[in-house]
Amino acid sequence: MMYRKNKYRNVRCRCNANHMHDSKGEAGYCNDLALQVKAAVIMKYESQIRFDLHGKDGKKVGAHYVDFLIHHFDGKKEVNEYKGVKTSVWKLKKALFESEYSEIPYIVIRHKAKRY
Repeated sequence: MMYRKNKYRNVRCRCNANHMHDSKGEAGYCNDLALQVKAAVIMKYESQIRFDLHGKDGKKVGAHYVDFLIHHFDGKKEVNEYKGVKTSVWKLKKALFESEYSEIPYIVIRHKAKRY
């Protein structure tokens, strides 16, 4: 059986918590978050959380699965998205997310801790 190469050359793999991730970098970032929980920097985190997206008329237009939802000790939440390639679909979903869930900061983590 022949397998197609992944379009972005990423390899799906598991982190130390046995979560499945779309890339080695994302799995490594998940391991970093687990260390932050142990060090009491963050309260907890969740992986691959679904947020429904709605249009101006209130009808559901789609869903956005974020890589990580982080819970802080003060009750605040933030989304951390590990990205290698910025696709047009992701840009649209990010814009819809930020419009609908403006109270939740959306932080993009790039390879080697670059943010954009």
